[in-house]
Amino acid sequence: MKYLNAVNDIRDGLHCRDLWFALGIQDIRQRYRRSLLGPFWLTISMAVMIGAMGPLYGALFKYDPVSFIPHLALGLIIWGFIAGQIGDFGEAFSNSTNYLRQMKLPLSMFVFRVMWRHTIILGHNILVYLVVWAILPVHLNASLLVLPIAFLIVLVNLFWMGIITSIFCTRYRDMHPVIGNLVQVMFFVTPIIWKAEQLSPERQHLIHFNPFFYLLELLREPLLGVMPEPVIWIRASVMAVVGLVLALLMLGKLRHRVTYWL
Repeated sequence: MKYLNAVNDIRDGLHCRDLWFALGIQDIRQRYRRSLLGPFWLTISMAVMIGAMGPLYGALFKYDPVSFIPHLALGLIIWGFIAGQIGDFGEAFSNSTNYLRQMKLPLSMFVFRVMWRHTIILGHNILVYLVVWAILPVHLNASLLVLPIAFLIVLVNLFWMGIITSIFCTRYRDMHPVIGNLVQVMFFVTPIIWKAEQLSPERQHLIHFNPFFYLLELLREPLLGVMPEPVIWIRASVMAVVGLVLALLMLGKLRHRVTYWL
């Protein structure tokens, strides 16, 4: 019964897409309402970071800039998409207290709101990669066709992480900065500014303990003209299924308590 309540909550959240579409756009407008360039400031910041880090780390690791800078650009852009959501999931319900206390709304709607907001930001930031691609052409091929499926798998993974993180951080408010710190640590142990092949052969297996590695590679490799390895598809898909089941159980059991925790 509780499992069905969670499924109904997600179904109702999807039906409210017009509302969380509007709220996500409003969030961005409010955040940058006094800014001349709006969210494009994030795009400019991303471009400056890539322009500064690309030559530096390319020279440090002795990589060819033609291959390393696109790798770095996509790593930073996709990581910003993933880490930004995880950071905001912790406040998804607490920032929507007025809505949750005054109206009966599905909790999943506010997770979708965060995801939509960062998808818009991803759309802005991907323009930086288009500039990089124009300067340092990447030979794209048929692997680009799997990008929609890869993006869907990543979204499912982010959704279940959002449900669990949102509920957990609503119940334990002091855990939000802890999760933020963990995300920062994961940035350095995920192959964003370095490549997985830099690890010695006896340590190559360690990269597979990092769940963010699969999400990153699923989106980055097709845009670099490389087909993700089967192990990446399998483990990311298994992670999506198992995580979604856990999120449904947690949502079904605790959804009625969230309003009291706010």
